[in-house]
Amino acid sequence: MNPLRIQIWPKKLILGRGSVDTLSDLMGELGGHRALVLCGKTVATGPILPRVRDALGDKCGGVFDNVAPHTPLPMVRTIVATAHELGADTIVSVGGGSAIDAGKGTAILHASGGALDPFAIRYAADGTIQRELLPGATITHIAIPTTSGSSSEVLPTAGIRDVDRRVKMLFWDDALIPSAAILDPEMTVHTNPALTAASGMTAVARCVESLYSRYRNPFAEGLALHALRLLHRNLPIATEQPGNLEVRQDCQVACAMSGIAAINSMVSVVHALGHIVGGRYGLQHGVSHSILLAPAMRLYLPTVGEGQRLVLDAMDGGGAATADDAGSIAADLMEELLSRLPLAARLRDLGIPSGDLPEIAENASHDYMMANVPTPTAVPQIEALLRSAW
Repeated sequence: MNPLRIQIWPKKLILGRGSVDTLSDLMGELGGHRALVLCGKTVATGPILPRVRDALGDKCGGVFDNVAPHTPLPMVRTIVATAHELGADTIVSVGGGSAIDAGKGTAILHASGGALDPFAIRYAADGTIQRELLPGATITHIAIPTTSGSSSEVLPTAGIRDVDRRVKMLFWDDALIPSAAILDPEMTVHTNPALTAASGMTAVARCVESLYSRYRNPFAEGLALHALRLLHRNLPIATEQPGNLEVRQDCQVACAMSGIAAINSMVSVVHALGHIVGGRYGLQHGVSHSILLAPAMRLYLPTVGEGQRLVLDAMDGGGAATADDAGSIAADLMEELLSRLPLAARLRDLGIPSGDLPEIAENASHDYMMANVPTPTAVPQIEALLRSAW
């Protein structure tokens, strides 16, 4: 077994129905007095934002309701200026990964005095990560996820899209883990089925990639297996019965567990490709993850040997004569899960041209996530994986 280091963990989690109502008290515990709420138009025009405002009471200093997908850099700079104008000492991000990453981007610029590039992940000649740590204290950040997929509320990572360069800048710093996260299933019931499915499949991908990671370990395995079990059983129901709070809560808990598992064991090719596809085409991560996951399972699950039986068991499958049969059946079940969700089934359905696949494969091969594959994977193999999903 690899040397075991479990070092990434959430700072504070509040779970349960109605837990958003504790927001003002929680903010006080964290030393906050004036909050800027970040959200997108969907949250702003529905019942969620009024609920958050009411929970904050006189601690609500203002709202920025123009959060855009993939957290564009110009938007983050506008948020920082708005927070400064309002005298906000706390960011409350409400939404999916883009909203929470907007809070993290604000934290980066707050701590760095406005600089961003020096703190983005870079790669050494040997492919290892290089990055500078933030030089100062970050702004207090409370995350309230409304989807069940990004796990950004428990992670030290963030992605910000440089619109001009058409790339997604990636960041990793323990200081970016939100000061607290509220997992209230009542905040998720208004998320539409397609976004519920896409964000949920992001969490599923984290579970599976944690299990075949080069750096897999027993702690991450336990979290990932139970999270996979919860998502496999509950995600389709969440898309069909959006008001089912028990199911929504299970998906939220599984999402957080998948993030903690993945950050302590790391993910690989599916997420590397998601970074490239997301930055290039502006697609929600879970859409490409859901398509690429079964082919990646067929490629990598054999590397975990008898562990494939545990994966199949978590997906409520059986009938495998050998461990490799278990892995193959699990991949089939993943395709079956995708068929039950309101998502595209092939990369071509996303408008990705076949001619772009070689360049996508080449770019993905340089992503830092590729250091975590369980067996060496060359560009032709990545392209073959893409073509099998095209």
